Amino acid sequence: MRLTLTAAAAALLASSAAASAQEEQVLLSVDGELGDYGIDALEDVRHGRVALVRDPAGVRLALHFLRDEAPVQPPPPAQPPPPELAPGEDRSPQVRALWVWNTDQLLAEPTERATFLDFVAEQRIERVFLYVPAAEGQSPAAGYLPFDGDRLAPLLADLHARGASTYALDGDRDYVYPENHEGVLRTVRRVVEHNRTHRLEERFYGVRYDIEPYLIGGFQGPGRREILDNYVQLLARVAEVAHAGGVRVGADIPFWFDAGDEITGSAFEAELDGRVAPVLEHVMATVDDIGIMAYRTTVDGPNGVLLHSRAEIDLGNRGNAQVYVGVETTRIYDEDLYTIRGAGRTGLPPLADARWIVAEELEGGEVRLSLVEGQEMLDELAAGATDVDELRYWFAGQPVPLPGDLISFHALGADAMWRTASEIERTFGSQPSYLGLAFHDYLGLRELLAR
Repeated sequence: MRLTLTAAAAALLASSAAASAQEEQVLLSVDGELGDYGIDALEDVRHGRVALVRDPAGVRLALHFLRDEAPVQPPPPAQPPPPELAPGEDRSPQVRALWVWNTDQLLAEPTERATFLDFVAEQRIERVFLYVPAAEGQSPAAGYLPFDGDRLAPLLADLHARGASTYALDGDRDYVYPENHEGVLRTVRRVVEHNRTHRLEERFYGVRYDIEPYLIGGFQGPGRREILDNYVQLLARVAEVAHAGGVRVGADIPFWFDAGDEITGSAFEAELDGRVAPVLEHVMATVDDIGIMAYRTTVDGPNGVLLHSRAEIDLGNRGNAQVYVGVETTRIYDEDLYTIRGAGRTGLPPLADARWIVAEELEGGEVRLSLVEGQEMLDELAAGATDVDELRYWFAGQPVPLPGDLISFHALGADAMWRTASEIERTFGSQPSYLGLAFHDYLGLRELLAR
């Protein structure tokens, strides 16, 4: 998917009419491929969603999905969270895990490395999901990560001395494609070989993949099943190689893998070894543990972290996979969500004082969607369109805000985070599959705790 800004940003586009009246407005657009969503022509669009995103680069428009059918079935009803522990009830051992992505900095800067190691000890981190960077002068290629094990070994030993075991962390949505599978497996074999040739304290505890296949454009279209088939097949092959070498396997997944499609209600399914099953079942039958990206700052209710983690905990209790519940601490930027409903009308929107989603079909099956408000934006849109009579538009209405504080504790502070963490552990602590909390990520958590 390609993002575009169709006018120079003299000022940010505000979400409210009051704010936008005081600022110079800009026309924001996003391009996508109709074929990714199984749509032949713009006139077939009946449902969709775009988001107005504010981040350090400014304001941009993001395309979440397009569909050629309207919602026909509500999502499955929410289930209540599991019962809380009774006073004095035994708890399973719980660990704290930490995602770490700035490994290059830790290797290159002794002061930063010492700060990190002190942090691990002070926060009682027992599992480190450590991104493994490519060796100096080399680059990842087709799923293969050519890391320098000798350069990493002292850091692994330092973590081991502080009671922390280390996963070799990697991940990219493109790893799903079959042409990249052998490269991923080559990396896993390299981890196995590293462990064979290094001392115990310098070895990796496991490999960990944060692949996120849903970031591929076709995931919201007819290509979803193939994407998920490839995803579970890759994890199964990773597990086969890693387990043969005595290495544990972890995978990080979104909390909604157990939910149904928001339009049809159908489960996210995949085929592995001739068996079609929900993708969550395949993943948890394949790996040793998962990290649920159950990133919510509320505990209870239909959008709380307990409900979003329960299915994975229950499934883990019935199988072998264990579960880390993720806690987000990095900064997440606010979004305003706009929904396309029904068939679009043709031509230019008639009223300049309302907000509209306008789509133009481009060559090669591409579509450009724009968020339009005011006469200047309408004029700019019309001037750039190949044929205004072929445009499609929908009334945007009032957006549904998605605040970053719903997902991350970055602005809410340490006290709010620890209260939620305590509730997670109090609720799931007696569950056999519950391993503990996993914090995303080191830099975010360090900044949050320092305030």
